[in-house]
Amino acid sequence: MLFKLAFVNVRDRWRDYLVLFSGLIISAAIFYMFEAIATNKALIQANISFKLAAIVFQFGSVLLGIITLVYIVYANSFLMTMREHDYGLFMMLGGKKSRLGFLIFTETLLIGLVSTGIGVLVGIGLTQGLSKLLMSQLGVQITKFSAVNITACLSTILFFAILFLMASLINQYKLLHRPVLKLLRGDSKADKPIKVTVWRYAEGVVGIGFLAVGYWAMAKLEVLQIMTIPIALVTIVLGTYFLFNAFFQLLIQGLKKINMAFKGLNGFTLGQLNFRIRDYTKMLSVVSILFALALGAITVGMGYHRIIPMMAKSNTAYDLAVYKQTPQATKLVNRLDLQKKQAYRQKIKGSTIYFVADDFQRQPFEVATLHKEKVSNRTLSLNQLKHSERGQQQLLTLQMNYFSLRQVKFVSPQVFQAVQAKSSKLVLVQTTSLAKNAENLNRIAENQVQAIKDPQITVQSLGGAYPIYQAANVLFGGLEFVGFFLGMAFLTMLASCLMFKILSGAQLDKRRYHMLNRLGTRQSLIRKSIRREIGALFLLPGILGVVHVLFGLQMFVPLMGDPYINLATPFTIFIGLYLIYYLVTVFIYEKLVVPTVRMQF
Repeated sequence: MLFKLAFVNVRDRWRDYLVLFSGLIISAAIFYMFEAIATNKALIQANISFKLAAIVFQFGSVLLGIITLVYIVYANSFLMTMREHDYGLFMMLGGKKSRLGFLIFTETLLIGLVSTGIGVLVGIGLTQGLSKLLMSQLGVQITKFSAVNITACLSTILFFAILFLMASLINQYKLLHRPVLKLLRGDSKADKPIKVTVWRYAEGVVGIGFLAVGYWAMAKLEVLQIMTIPIALVTIVLGTYFLFNAFFQLLIQGLKKINMAFKGLNGFTLGQLNFRIRDYTKMLSVVSILFALALGAITVGMGYHRIIPMMAKSNTAYDLAVYKQTPQATKLVNRLDLQKKQAYRQKIKGSTIYFVADDFQRQPFEVATLHKEKVSNRTLSLNQLKHSERGQQQLLTLQMNYFSLRQVKFVSPQVFQAVQAKSSKLVLVQTTSLAKNAENLNRIAENQVQAIKDPQITVQSLGGAYPIYQAANVLFGGLEFVGFFLGMAFLTMLASCLMFKILSGAQLDKRRYHMLNRLGTRQSLIRKSIRREIGALFLLPGILGVVHVLFGLQMFVPLMGDPYINLATPFTIFIGLYLIYYLVTVFIYEKLVVPTVRMQF
């Protein structure tokens, strides 16, 4: 009978349970996505850049575990808030505590296991879809990558099973040791507002001090090396918590003193925030850290996406040198989105390479220069090229046997004819984009390796920007992929955490908004109050997260030069996605708490 009553109650409140299930499924899916990479030893061993990111995964796994634990605590609290009143009624109707204890134990564990199982399946799908999307968009080739990872499946199921087993035992204990009256009225309690004291100001100063130490540690990566990460992780987490605990309360008290607090439902909104400060301080601290990690990861990923072509193009103005004019190579060159194609006759004798001067008169050679993180090409006349050490050096690097060459000579056709060496033609191609033409450039390069028939010659041995681009992708492409992948994972996790925390209080808020409705408050004012309240909860961690990112990018100066270039693009993309989560949260919250019928008197 108890199980039947419980089922009927769940069916009647399916919207609330849908919020619970969706939150738990997302939590398990994100945990699996991260573990799918973190536990894939073959992937890390097969890709150099993943070896460099191994330390990130180690600290990330710990951080994600802590965040997931917090998430499950809130989910369990939400479940108990929904069910306490029902269990109290069951006891009043004669239900035995032992049976009710077994019921809540089974219900909590079943909800956890079912949501975890679905979450793992969703995580596999998300991992597969996101990885394919990123690899296709970024042009990154990752070997040994598989969305289905048995180790990740087992670790996710085991981790969540342990958490839900503990939650089931805690829920059972609470039920058996709580009086019936408290169960019936357990959802009517309200937190007492925190008083503003001297300690609040001291707490703010301590928080700023911790943040300053964390920002300093990130800027001193070359000095502190591996110790930078644990120092920054501990100090920034503590600093964020103390700053929110002090600043949020002081901000609310300050806003209450201005005239805006007395307009519309602003006073009600500030009161809502003031009474929830204890719970939201912890959650906003977690969200701001996740916000910084997600935005930072996407920003660094886009930074690597920007600097890989730049690294390649800074060495030469030409994408690839073609030495053997095979029919296949000619066909593939014609498929390229060409910006320029130049051909020079050449002969190699000893350590000297001879070129026909007339070829450079008709087709001036271009030299690549890097200045302030920007690559530009400069056209040199023959006379300028003869006196340009940089120009001649870049011309030499376009040869396969670059290291054996020492001198460049530009001669007349007659002198060139007299040189006792085999004549060949050097064809240089310049495309509109390395990334867009990478597939055809790779085919041309492989065709050249096959045509040359020298076991010592590989794609990386050829001249041009593409071989450098390919090598840079092997070295940094994995980091670029990891940046985008983790950024999306952390974004989903942080937004889900905040959304779930806000929606978990919907049951308590429903009565307050119904009371406003009975007092004759317009629904437009109620909705505006909700949007402002939720907007503040999304905005505050977002602002601090952006500050964390701006200081945290100092860690990547040694690897990326200037990581602050083109920040508008990743920030715009990320904030756009964050805004979507805000709008979805507002929509669901309004559906749960705003009365559908206006009270008539």
